[in-house]
Amino acid sequence: LRSLVGSEMCIRDRYILGVEGDSCSHTCHLAGMNCNPLILTNNTNDIFKELGVNCIADPRPWWAENQPGYVVDPKDPNYNHCLGYVNVPGGVQCGASYSSVRRLCACDDPETGSKVSAFGTGLSSSSVTTTETTIFSHILPSGIYGVMTHFWATAGPLILSQTLIRYYVDDESTASIQFLPPQACGAGFADQHAPWGTKWFGKGAADGAWFNNFRIPFQKSIRITVQHLTGNYGGFYMIVRGMPNLEINIGGVKVPSTARLNLIKFQSTVQPIEWVPIVDIPSGPGLFFMHTLAVKSGNLNFLEGCYHAYSPYNQAFPGTVLSTGTEDYFDSAWYFNAGQFWLPVSGFTHLKTTGGIEWSAYRFHEMDPLPFDNGFKFMWRNGDMVNAAGQKCFVDKVGGSIVGSPTPSDVTSYAWVYTW
Repeated sequence: LRSLVGSEMCIRDRYILGVEGDSCSHTCHLAGMNCNPLILTNNTNDIFKELGVNCIADPRPWWAENQPGYVVDPKDPNYNHCLGYVNVPGGVQCGASYSSVRRLCACDDPETGSKVSAFGTGLSSSSVTTTETTIFSHILPSGIYGVMTHFWATAGPLILSQTLIRYYVDDESTASIQFLPPQACGAGFADQHAPWGTKWFGKGAADGAWFNNFRIPFQKSIRITVQHLTGNYGGFYMIVRGMPNLEINIGGVKVPSTARLNLIKFQSTVQPIEWVPIVDIPSGPGLFFMHTLAVKSGNLNFLEGCYHAYSPYNQAFPGTVLSTGTEDYFDSAWYFNAGQFWLPVSGFTHLKTTGGIEWSAYRFHEMDPLPFDNGFKFMWRNGDMVNAAGQKCFVDKVGGSIVGSPTPSDVTSYAWVYTW
C-alpha cells in the first residue's frame, strides 16, 4: 500500500487517488486493477484523509462525473477542496476526467472478476477533448482470453469525424487499432447518410451513432481511449463491450484465440497508375477481414484500378486478380451506375461530383474468406492499363495503354487483418 500526496497516485486498500486530469479507468489500469463505479464514502472525506490528503472538506453534494475528487490546480476556484463525497450516486463513470482534479477511484483485483460474464462501460453526457483520455480498460483474470465485441459512439454534428479511437491491446505502447468512426464504417468524407447498417457496422442516427461489432481479441488487457484532433466538445457518449473466451469464426475460418486484429491504414496522394499497398505483411499466417476505401480525385477514372492479392507474399504479378475494376471489387459495375447502396457484404457510401470527385466504399471478406499462411500483400491501383487484347489487370509497368485519364488522387484506406 502506498500513500503519496505528490503528483503520483495515492493508494490505500481498494481506493486510489489518481494523477491530475486522469480518468479512473486509466488510474486503475496503471495499478493493475479494474475500475469499479461504486464508491462508498459514508458522506465523509475520511478516505481522502487516509490517503494523506490535507484538503478543505467541501460538504456540497456530488454534482459532476469527475467526483469524488481533489482539486489541485491553483487556478481552479475550488483549489484544495475535496469535492463530491456527499451523496455519491450508486455508480460513477470510470471514464470521466477533469483537467484540475485528481479523482478518487475504486479499483478491483482482476482475479475477483468473472471468467464468463460480459464486461464494458457506457459513458454518458461527457466530453471529448484534444487530450487523450482512457474511457475503458479491463485486465483479465488468469487463465482466459478476452474479445471486444461492440463499439458505439455519438456526439454533435461531425464531431466524431475528427475523434480518434484507440485500442491498446495487451499494454502495447502504440495502439495497434486507431480509427475515426465514420471511416471505420466505410463512410469517407464523414458522409452523414443514416440510418443504415450491417451486422458488422453502421450508423443509426442523423448525428453520430456510429457502431461496429468487430471481434478484437486480447490476451491480458485492453485499454480504449478517445481524443479529438482539433477541439473540445461536450455531449459525447460512448459504449464498449466485450466478453471472455469468445470463439472467432470468419466465414468458416476459425481465428486462433491468440490472434491479433490489426488495422492497417494508408493515407497519401498517389499518382495515376501508381500502386497502393493496402496490406503488406511479409510473413506469417492470418486472415484478411475487410477493407474501406475513400478517394478524392479529378474524375472517376481511378475506378478502373484492379485489386490484386499476393499469397504467398512473394507470388509473382499479377497474383490473384480479385477484381477487374474498383467498382467490381465492391460488387457493382459501370462506375456504380445504380447509385449508392449499403449491403451486408459491400457498400458504396459516398459520392460528390462538384469541385472534383469524392467517393468511398466498403467490403467484407466473410462470404469469400481470404486466409493466408506465408505473408500477404493486397494491392490497388489508381486507374489501370489494358494490354494489346484490351484486357485490364495484366499490365504491371510497361506494355499497356492507360484507360481514360486518371488524375492524382488522395487515398485513405483501412484494412482489418487478423494475424497469428
